[in-house]
Amino acid sequence: MEGFPDSAWIFAGSVIAALIVLFSGWLQQKISRASTVSGYRQKWIQDIRNAFSDYLNELEKLSDSASANSEADHSFGAHSTVLEDTRPVRKSRNFLRLYTNPEEREHLGILEEAESIETYLTGTPRRDLELTEFERRRNALTRMFQDALKEEWDRVKLGELRWRVRRCWRRITNHSSRRSQARAA
Repeated sequence: MEGFPDSAWIFAGSVIAALIVLFSGWLQQKISRASTVSGYRQKWIQDIRNAFSDYLNELEKLSDSASANSEADHSFGAHSTVLEDTRPVRKSRNFLRLYTNPEEREHLGILEEAESIETYLTGTPRRDLELTEFERRRNALTRMFQDALKEEWDRVKLGELRWRVRRCWRRITNHSSRRSQARAA
């Protein structure tokens, strides 16, 4: 092109090279951050998995103690030693509470269900305590936990931005399908 001095081309090339360097630096920083966050999230998943396993073990012990309660008309919680007897399960639940996000609805649901199971075991008279009901509740809690972990693994695999977009889309489509079902009913 005539009319452009060579120095203008050199300047334009320098500006373009600088922009490429800035963009590649920014991109490298994003990739590095995502990798670091992914590593921390994987560690968190392992840690909460261990905490949940410990909690289930303590819950099983509480179930055994509650069902072994010698007085059929009384709940396990009616004993004067109930606070000491339930301390290990509460301690394990507190570890779960510290590993969960108080702003995630799924995490709050897990903790609420855990407390509900504990209340069932300590507050139900022995004659009314059913092992099958405990197992149903424990299995439901385990499914809730597994669903939350699956969501976290998806977050690791997809990356934060893609995961947020997919999650938002799911909420929109689930909300729309619930409204359609409500209208049909």
